[in-house]
Amino acid sequence: MSGTKEDLPAQQQLAAQLAHAQRLESLGTLAGGVAHDLNNILAPILMAIELLRSRPNNADDEHLLAMLRDGARRGADIIKQLLIFGRGMTAQRSPLQPRTLLKEVARLIRETFPKTITLAPRFPHDLWTIEADPAQIHQVLLNLCLNARDAMPHGGRLTLTAENAVLDAGTTPTDPPPGPYVILEVADTGHGIPPAIADRIFEPFFTTKPPGRGTGLGLSTVLGIVQNHAGFVRVHTEPGQGARFRVLLPALADPDASITPASLDPLARGNDQFVLVVDDEDCILTVARRVLEANGYRVLTAANGAEAIVTFSQRPAEIRAVVTDMMMPLMDGPAFVRGVRQLSSDVRIVAMSGLPAEQDTLNRSGLRVDAFLMKPFAAQQLMLTLQGPCGTVPPP
Repeated sequence: MSGTKEDLPAQQQLAAQLAHAQRLESLGTLAGGVAHDLNNILAPILMAIELLRSRPNNADDEHLLAMLRDGARRGADIIKQLLIFGRGMTAQRSPLQPRTLLKEVARLIRETFPKTITLAPRFPHDLWTIEADPAQIHQVLLNLCLNARDAMPHGGRLTLTAENAVLDAGTTPTDPPPGPYVILEVADTGHGIPPAIADRIFEPFFTTKPPGRGTGLGLSTVLGIVQNHAGFVRVHTEPGQGARFRVLLPALADPDASITPASLDPLARGNDQFVLVVDDEDCILTVARRVLEANGYRVLTAANGAEAIVTFSQRPAEIRAVVTDMMMPLMDGPAFVRGVRQLSSDVRIVAMSGLPAEQDTLNRSGLRVDAFLMKPFAAQQLMLTLQGPCGTVPPP
C-alpha cells in the first residue's frame, strides 16, 4: 500500500501535465481557425487602404490611411504571433536593422500610450544588424512596452534603448556565448515585480492582471521568440523600483555591416490581361477586382473551385494568371489547381491563404504553384507577385 501511495503524487502530476498538453493542443487548433478568419478579414482592409492611398488625398486623409495601414499590419503581426505560440510556426529571418523597429515602436507609444507616461528613447545610429523575423522582434518590443505601461497606471517613465555589446565567455552554462550582441532594453518606473512571483513571470497563462486585462501569454511569447532567435532575456526588478528587461540578440558575424533599405518598386501594372480571382470571401473578391482593374488587368471572379473550373474552361487561352484561395467550399484550392493544370500547363497560379501551413501542404502535394501569398497582403504585394506571372505575357 505504501508504494501505491508514494506513486499517487507522480500519477497526479503526470495527469496534470497531460491535461495541460491537451489544452495547448486545443489552443493550437483554435489559433489556426481564428488566424484564418481574422486574416481573411484583414486582407481586403489592407488592399483597400493601398487602393485609397493611390488616389489624391489631403494631408489629414493620408495620415489617417497610414494609421489604418499600420494598424492592419500590426493586427496581422499579432495573429502571426498567435500561430507561432499555438502551432509552432517558424520564423522568417533576414538581416534586420533593429533601429527601424525601435523607431516604429517609439512612434506607436507616443500616439497611443497615456500622456502621463514619458518616453525616453535612445538608440545609436551605428546599431549593429541582426538576423531576425521583423514581425517577431516587433512583437517582443511591443509586449514589453505594454507590460511597462500597465505597471505604471498613474504615469511614469518608460525607457526604450539599444546598444552594441561584445560579450566575453560567461561563468555559468546559462550565460550567453561570447560574441557580438545587440541589447534591446525596456525599463519602467512602475511598481516592480514581487519576489514571490518573479520566477513565474515567463510561465504561459500566468498573469497578475484582473480577468479581461491579460492572458498571461505576453512574456511567455517574448521568451519563446527570443530563444528561437538564439537570444537571451534578463530581468532586473525591485518592488517599488520598476523593472528592466534586457533582450540580448546575436549580431551578424560582421557587426559593422550595414543594410541598405530595399526600395519599394511602384505598382506593377498589367497590360489588359485576364486574371481569375477565386475566393469564398465576397469582400476579398470585390477589393481584389478593384485593385487589379485599377492597375491594368481584366478580372474574372469565382466564389469556389467548382465555379472557377467552369469559368476557366470557357477561356483557358485568355486567362493568363489565377489567384486562388486554398480553403474553399465545394472544391478546395488543391483540387482546383489540379483541375486547372489538366486544362492548361502554362497558366500562372498564385495561391493564397490565411494559414501559413497551407504552403507546406502545397509543397508536399507536388502541385505546381508559381507563388504563395500569405493573407493579409497589401495591394502592392499582389501586384508585384503578378508582375512575374503576367508582366511579360502579351495581351490576348
